[in-house]
Amino acid sequence: MNILRRSFIWKMGLGASGALAATAALGVSNEDASTTDNPALRAALLEEEKALRKLHQAFEHAMDKGLHEEVIGMFAADIEGTEGAEVVFNGGIFKSRSHGVSRLYRDRFPAGKTGRRMEPAPGFELTADQQRDSVEVLPDLRSAKAVFPYSIQVGIPFETETSLAAMARLHGEGVRTWWEGGVYRVHYRKDVAGHWKISRLEYDMLSRADYRSGKSYAQPISVSRFATRFPADPQGPDDLI
Repeated sequence: MNILRRSFIWKMGLGASGALAATAALGVSNEDASTTDNPALRAALLEEEKALRKLHQAFEHAMDKGLHEEVIGMFAADIEGTEGAEVVFNGGIFKSRSHGVSRLYRDRFPAGKTGRRMEPAPGFELTADQQRDSVEVLPDLRSAKAVFPYSIQVGIPFETETSLAAMARLHGEGVRTWWEGGVYRVHYRKDVAGHWKISRLEYDMLSRADYRSGKSYAQPISVSRFATRFPADPQGPDDLI
């Protein structure tokens, strides 16, 4: 069971003008806005935390059910003059909702049956500290970051062109899958309509294992990171880490 932890950033820093506008609307003075003693700001931050947790639950549900178009819609839109959304996965960076992010969730993840919830592999469970989640909302109420644990299936299609592999693909198989556990490191910002959107999502992988649900054993595995960028790899990242 996840150990929940609430933490908030109360410092006034970059984006302070937005914070002043938001807190002014709450009837909060400039001095009170930077402390935990103001009940109006504290209540507003708690409500935003609830909204972000609800958004993450919707993200996990959509990934588990293969609703990839819904997932893509949860990311910040491409707007001229703003930094687009990005996803960091397996040593690659997928940039912009309409290009790299869509390529990852519309093409690569479905082909590898990636993203479904999967119970932790025996002997590879995350520690209690690694399972802690947190949500931090800035006082401007328009930007935030969070950490959530994940335990999912990941896979890649077999690249071999043998007749057996071709037959497997015809039957919806031909995919090498494994278990992966780690934490999502997420940055959020509100869009012009005031809705929270994901601006950056990093899959911080902590453990991998050759494992199938229901089995009593698991073996450690090594998986190569991305080595080729798009468009040389039609499903590859825009940049490599």
